[in-house]
Amino acid sequence: MSQAPPSALAQLLTDLIAGGSPRDSDLALFSDLGRPAVAWLRERWLEIPVETRADILTRATEAAEEDVSLDFRELGRIAIADPIPEIREAAVLSLWETDDRDIAARLVALLERDPAPGVRAAAAANLAGFVALYELGRLPAGEGEHALSAARAAFEDASQPVEVRAAAIEALGPCSRPWVADFIASAYESGERALRISAVRAMGASGLDRWTEYLSDQLYSEDEEFRLEAAVAAGSLGSDDLVPPLGELLNDEDFDVVFAVIESLGEIGGEEASALLGEFREGAPPELIEVVDIALELAARGGLFRRFGDPAGV
Repeated sequence: MSQAPPSALAQLLTDLIAGGSPRDSDLALFSDLGRPAVAWLRERWLEIPVETRADILTRATEAAEEDVSLDFRELGRIAIADPIPEIREAAVLSLWETDDRDIAARLVALLERDPAPGVRAAAAANLAGFVALYELGRLPAGEGEHALSAARAAFEDASQPVEVRAAAIEALGPCSRPWVADFIASAYESGERALRISAVRAMGASGLDRWTEYLSDQLYSEDEEFRLEAAVAAGSLGSDDLVPPLGELLNDEDFDVVFAVIESLGEIGGEEASALLGEFREGAPPELIEVVDIALELAARGGLFRRFGDPAGV
């Protein structure tokens, strides 16, 4: 039997196993788990009801997005081996910012062998960060090649559900090898909506000017989801050529599209983007003033260099 964890965590687990629900303040007890607490939680994890396990992971992921001091990596490592597919999927999603190399290997294994499509798709999506690290030279060749091979195989396998293939093309987006661009084009030109949307996301992650025209086309799409994804991708790509069509979308009827456009103009930066943001700010809704000001500040520093470089001004 492993050493008991801190009393607060032990009491929380006792309550959860008995059918209780965690309060928001309880979630921090799953953050920064030490070795004894990890071993003890792993032994008791499956005693917690399924619905509660899923709730913990979902809320922990949301909490980590709001508070960067929270670290749920050990919780995710425990839950990634859960026998319930929905729990494994939630665990993978909770690890979306993790760059630990052992997690990369686990994600590859899940993508290659997990029986649940949702888990395979989540694993593929999270491999994008590791592919980017490999492109930057921050991941050993063996591990980087393993991640690339797994994502490539998943996309090329026509028997895979479209959600898995779509996630795989997103994972490949940061890779600069010529065959990746061919895959992105293939996904974009397919008749599958999910593949086309993922191709747009991959274009943004690619850092290649060749996709500027494609993204510009989608910024004028009648489909609001494609406009939104193209707006986000434009900021990631960082091309000045996308500033004029982005500027036209500042009057879009969809709030999420406008929000994404503001952020992307800030990320691209430059005089034209700054001028568009400044003009928009004069009549901007109150709820957008703060994000416009942040974008203006970033644009004034030259934007955010996304093409496998360091953020400007940092």
